[in-house]
Parts: sequence; C-alpha cells; structure tokens
Amino acid sequence: MNIWILTIGSSDVQLKPKNNWKNLNTSGRSQLKPDRGFSPSKLPDNDRLRVPARVMGVIYSQPEASLDDLDFPLIDNFINKLQAQQVVIDKVILVLSDQSIFPETKRSQKHPYWQDTCTLQPILEKYLTEQWKDVSPDLEIKPLLLKAASEEEGLDNWDAVLTLVQQKFASPDLDLPEDATIYVSHQAGTPAISSAVQFCSLAKFGDRVKFLVSNEYNPAFPEKPLEGSSYLRGIRIQEAKALLGEHSYNYAGVEALIGNYLKENEDINTLLNAAKNWNLAKFDNFLECLKFHPKFASEVAERTREENWWWIAYEEVYLALVRKEQGNIVEAFFHSFRAFEGIFASWGQSRFNQHIEVLNDIPYLNPSILIDTENSFSNVLGKKAKKAISDIKSKLEALSQKLQGEDVKIAKNERVEMNLRTLCNLFKAIRYADYDQNCPALKIFWDNDEDNNVSEKRNFIVHQVQGMTESDLWSFWGVSSLEDWKSRLLEFLNFIVKEDFPEGFSSLEEASLMAIVHQELEREIAAL
Repeated sequence: MNIWILTIGSSDVQLKPKNNWKNLNTSGRSQLKPDRGFSPSKLPDNDRLRVPARVMGVIYSQPEASLDDLDFPLIDNFINKLQAQQVVIDKVILVLSDQSIFPETKRSQKHPYWQDTCTLQPILEKYLTEQWKDVSPDLEIKPLLLKAASEEEGLDNWDAVLTLVQQKFASPDLDLPEDATIYVSHQAGTPAISSAVQFCSLAKFGDRVKFLVSNEYNPAFPEKPLEGSSYLRGIRIQEAKALLGEHSYNYAGVEALIGNYLKENEDINTLLNAAKNWNLAKFDNFLECLKFHPKFASEVAERTREENWWWIAYEEVYLALVRKEQGNIVEAFFHSFRAFEGIFASWGQSRFNQHIEVLNDIPYLNPSILIDTENSFSNVLGKKAKKAISDIKSKLEALSQKLQGEDVKIAKNERVEMNLRTLCNLFKAIRYADYDQNCPALKIFWDNDEDNNVSEKRNFIVHQVQGMTESDLWSFWGVSSLEDWKSRLLEFLNFIVKEDFPEGFSSLEEASLMAIVHQELEREIAAL
C-alpha cells in the first residue's frame, strides 16, 4: 500500500484566466464575511493569478465553478514524478490549516485567516480523484486538519505545531498500515508545519518514508522520491550522540538507534559490544571484546597480565561514578562497595595463591600458610597487627592438627573462608604500619566500632528495602561531596595496590579503560 502525505500551502491552487472570476465571486461572496472581496493578484515569474486560499476555496467550491480555471503546479509536479516511477497511490492525506481563531477583520492576503487552506478541501479532493482515476479508481482522500488553538499558538508556532502534528499522526483515524510505504511532500504550508511533518514522519514511519519534493528553480529535480532513511540516519546519529553524552552512557540505546547503520562498521560494533558488557559489569567480556581492536589490543594485554590483578576494581569504581552521574545512587553504592570486595579478594588471591583451597566454589585459606617461611604469619609485627589475625591463626592451627588424623570430616565452620572479613584482617595485619601512617582513613573497613565499619554499614543498607540518597552515599564512605568521594575511592585503591603498582593513577578516569573506549566511541559515531 502506498500512502501520500501532502501539505497544502496558500499558493498551491492558482487562477489561470480571470474570465469567470467576476461572476463566481459575485455569487460566492455571500459565503464570505462582508466586504471581503479580494481581487486576484499576478504571481511573479508566470501568468498565473493568486487569490487568498480561504477565498479561493469558497469561490471555487460552488457547483458552477470549473477546475479548468485553476492550476495546481506543485501537485502536478509531484503526480508526474510518482507516475514516472509507476507508483500507484492508494490514499492521500491532505494536511490542511484552519486559523479561524484569528479575527478576519484585516483585509490582507497575508493575514493567517485568509491564508487558511481548509476551504480548499473539496477542490483538492475533486482534482486528485480526477488525476488518479485511471490508475487508482478507489483512491481514498483523507483530510488532516491542523487547527490553531490560540493566536499565541498559531500554525507558525514551532512547538505548538509539532505537538499538534504528533497528536494527529498518532490518531487511529488515519488508518496507516504498518507495511505501507509513506510518501511525504512537506514543502508547502508554514515552515513550522513543514518541519513538523518531516520530523514526525521520520519518527513514526522510519525507513518506510520516501520524501517527494520539488525544486523551486528546477521543478524536475530531483526526479525520484528521496529515501527517508538518509534523513532518518542523520536524526538517529544525533540522538545516539545525545545518549552517549553527559550523564547518560546508554550504550544499548545507542545500538538500538543506529545498529542498522553499523552492519559494515566493525570498529563501532566492537566498541559498542565492549561498552554494553562493561555497563553490565561483565569486565572480562569487556576485555575479550577489545582484545583484537587495533587501538586497545595492547591495553587489554597489559591488564590481563597476572601481576595486574587490580584492574577490575578500578573499572568497578568508575562504573560506580557513572551510576552516580546517572542519578542511580543505589547502584553507585553497590558498585563502589563491590569494587573493594573485589580488590581485597584479588589481593588475597595474588598474595596467598598457593595456600588457597577451593571447595564447592568457595575459597578457603589452607593451614599450609603456617609453615611457609616466605609468606607466613611470622612476618606480622606489632600487637594490633597480630591481634587482627589471632582468630584466623588459631583456627588454622586447630584445622592443621585435625587434618593429621585419619578419615576426618571437616565442618565448614572449622575452615577459614576467604570472605571480606578475613581478607580485611589479613590486609590489616600484613600492611598495618603502612596504612596506619600513610592511609589511616582505610580503617573504615575494619573499624572496631561495628556500627561504623564499612562491612556492617553495607549489610544494614542491603537488608533495607528502600532507596538511598546522595547524603546516604556520602555518609557510607565518610565524605561530604562528590569530589571527596572520588578522591577517597582513588586513594584507597592506589594504596591497596601500591606494592605491585607503586605509581597508581591520578584519577578514576585515567584508571578506567572504559573512559577511553567511550571517547573513541563518541569520535567514531560523530564521524558517521
């Protein structure tokens, strides 16, 4: 099915000779307001005459009027182009204007009231039916009337007209099948109407739109309808750029908007797939997507080296920052805490790898650490440091003694699970003097006051069925602003990894590979 949406302007119906005008005007003026007889005026560059659209509609809708007196230059041009392409139109939607909200007192051809095209409907219906009778005898013609709501919201008001056209296009009365091809001629009418019809057509019908346009100085150009996909592509790219902009980071939304235009663009597809995985905190998949990308292959190789066990934590914290910028405080809290669960776990794995035993996917510290002269508790110095692992050491010693028996069964609670509490105590014991002197704020993880340590506060928040405010997030981390929060998270991460990565990072943005991927994605999409 082919549907033609056609906007009508005040000059689209013109008068040829004015031989019959006088008689028709005399008989028809009674239908107009008193003293509103307009004399036809000559149009520039041709021998046609112009009559205000409302007047033309009233005068030439009389039974005795003949369409032979009239010229339809723009419509004829469009019809010729359609028929040259052997396009048969099944339905025409006439976009007409009604600005009767304006007083008709002024006798001016440029007055909105007199430029209305609504009275042209019978003339246009008759003419279009005649032109298409041989190829489309069942042509359906449906008016779409745009009526100004007030003088302030007339049909030259861009915002008001856009809303009005959106509402009209959404009406089921138009009966627009989803498989129909939509031809759109939007050049006539006010600039606001033209723009709104173009925009709404693309928004509603997408790739099904073909624009049927004309050139004022060369009516034959372009010969064929213009594919709406080229216009739509530009709009979609601008929308995609907005979704990548500040406080959004909607990578799945970007793909939904412009995925059809990226089938041959391997680089952008790679970046989008990586970004979507990152946004879901699937950081290993994130790197997997990038490992063959020419600009990121070396970065991926660097991060996957065994000694760089810390990299995921920085990505997780950057994700927390993004969630905060998106206004999602709960997820900002979740990812910021999860980053430290992860980095302590990675630190423990790196530090005690040969003494970790995994049972049913749960890591446990093996008593073998007690006899390891290079990596043992014997290196822990200081009363407070030794106290941190006294329970762990006692439990390992008891477990070691029990394991020397035959056919023993070890209960889960007899083992030392490498959970956050254990990891914090191990870190506290081994690095006590360093953090006590150089990063004392790190004590918030294992503060003796159970109401203030991070783990306990985290449990309290998670078990509440309610949201979080920004001030809740600051209170959790013991800060008072976004910049303080970012600085604290970065300080903690840099300190935890400093034995293996002494230089650390100067910012969370510098630490995150995703921050660079995002910038590259913005550049690639801007260049489409």
